[in-house]
Amino acid sequence: MRLLEAVRKRDPAPWWVAGLLLLAAPTAAEAAALIGGFYLALNGGAVSLEDSTLDYGGALPNRSIRFDPDYAVSGAAGWRVLDFYRVEFEVARRQNDVIDVDPGFAPSGVVAATTYMVNGYFDFPTYDGVVPHIGLGLGRAQFTHNIEVDGATLSDSSSHAFAYQVIGGFEFPIISRQLSATLEYRYLATTRPLFQDMGGFFYHSDYNSHTFFAGLRWGF
Repeated sequence: MRLLEAVRKRDPAPWWVAGLLLLAAPTAAEAAALIGGFYLALNGGAVSLEDSTLDYGGALPNRSIRFDPDYAVSGAAGWRVLDFYRVEFEVARRQNDVIDVDPGFAPSGVVAATTYMVNGYFDFPTYDGVVPHIGLGLGRAQFTHNIEVDGATLSDSSSHAFAYQVIGGFEFPIISRQLSATLEYRYLATTRPLFQDMGGFFYHSDYNSHTFFAGLRWGF
């Protein structure tokens, strides 16, 4: 209060600036009181994979492919480098069932992706309770295509590509600096991996997914 009075007497106009700075002080302290230093994270959820195309580049007619939502899991080890910034290494697995291949009949199979990502996060400072965060990840994706159509195996192939993801979510402190629950949305996409079908023909296929995770984060 003395600081506010002194600033007000000296310069009546900007006294409210000092007030905002004083209000921000506990905000920073509260954010720093969340999980700090080294932490481990475990997530589970559901992934929706956007429709894709088996692009043969003119060698064969292209096929469109659709997927059912399925499961996603991830584990990560991270470190808070500053009060509001942290980095982590994450390994995740996403899998989706094939429900339609056009042209074709009796489609089935699985498309799966295992990703190895380095993620960076910013945790927005708050007073108590929920802490929003945003993040960006870069890394590598390893794919498997097991696709059947027309009563035969179309592709049983693996490939890899550069991957990136955008992350947004919320942290719910359970035990300060020790345990938090998290809810997150992640958009994961990659460059176009190259596969080879059972006939020896090569094709590209896009990968763009939307994942909703719930998890726990332990601090040490």
